[in-house]
Amino acid sequence: MTMAFKGVGNRKIRLALLRCDTHGYWYGPFMEKCDPMIFLRNNPVCHYYFADMRDPNQLHSPHVPGFEIVRCWDADYRQAQDFSETFRGKPKPCRTIREATEGVDAAFVADCSGDGHDHVKLATPFLKKGIPVFMDKPFAPTYRECCKMIDLAKANKTIIMSASLLEHNPTLKLFRKRFAEIDPVTLVVAKGVGGAGLAGVIHGIALIRNLLGDGVEWVQAMGTTPLLPDLPPELNSTKSTVVENGAMAAPMTYLNLHYKNGQEALVLNTDLDTFPERCDFFASAYSRGGAIHSPAIGDPEFLAGGEIIVKLFRQMMRTGKPTVSTDSLKEKIAIVEAGRKSVKLGRPVYLKEIMK
Repeated sequence: MTMAFKGVGNRKIRLALLRCDTHGYWYGPFMEKCDPMIFLRNNPVCHYYFADMRDPNQLHSPHVPGFEIVRCWDADYRQAQDFSETFRGKPKPCRTIREATEGVDAAFVADCSGDGHDHVKLATPFLKKGIPVFMDKPFAPTYRECCKMIDLAKANKTIIMSASLLEHNPTLKLFRKRFAEIDPVTLVVAKGVGGAGLAGVIHGIALIRNLLGDGVEWVQAMGTTPLLPDLPPELNSTKSTVVENGAMAAPMTYLNLHYKNGQEALVLNTDLDTFPERCDFFASAYSRGGAIHSPAIGDPEFLAGGEIIVKLFRQMMRTGKPTVSTDSLKEKIAIVEAGRKSVKLGRPVYLKEIMK
């Protein structure tokens, strides 16, 4: 019988990190010390944003004490070996997910460019053991799989968490305070990034949720922006909304979110600036009283949001209490599914049609 997870208290949290991609390297230094020069060799992109511009041996990324990464796994075992080397050999590279479940308090599943099609598969071995899981964005590709992971965590008396950097970005929270200048705000527009499928679309949705929160009533979407041609097939199918292996195409170039309180939000996922040197997002708010615009929110600004997410994860692990509600997780993925259905049907889709 699985014992209910009640938190680990103040002792170090032993972590298994799954998928040693760019997000694995991005979040890793928040939780474990690394060798800066090996970091540079194995992931120059993350090193670029984390390092002192005058001294590549000095990293300035936030560090959240209380973690130790003791195991790592990637579908490519060589990637797991490189990740372990970057973090001074402390994480043990694992050949199987089952091996990664041994001797850990939690799993951190990184996902930079994926659509979440393998998240249930990666989370299940941990959840069945009652081990909490942090799931990178998007939490799940479908509402059904979202509910499946939440139900599995509940059945095994443990916790699952997911968050996006844009959802917790403090620059956006400061921008939200400026709403008072033009209150009442009736429309918020987010300029996101296109050409990246659900991995990109979810960020624009998260930005809106940072500013307006939960409470979406219906979604209307349109668009045919193709996904990147060099992505693997499961992330690059725009001819069908459902791929056989469960991966979901997301040609939602324009996404309108209507809130129950009457507010509107528009997410623009055009393929302009698909993957520039900086992955900048912008937000604008409108009312009868005028308009306000945010500064660019890109990779340098993402660091502060990442620190908040890792601290929320630590709080969850220490207390055994959720820091992100499952209802909020469900609404976010219901928005995605409603948008996908809207593209297919050519009409607004109410979330209650998805969350029934």
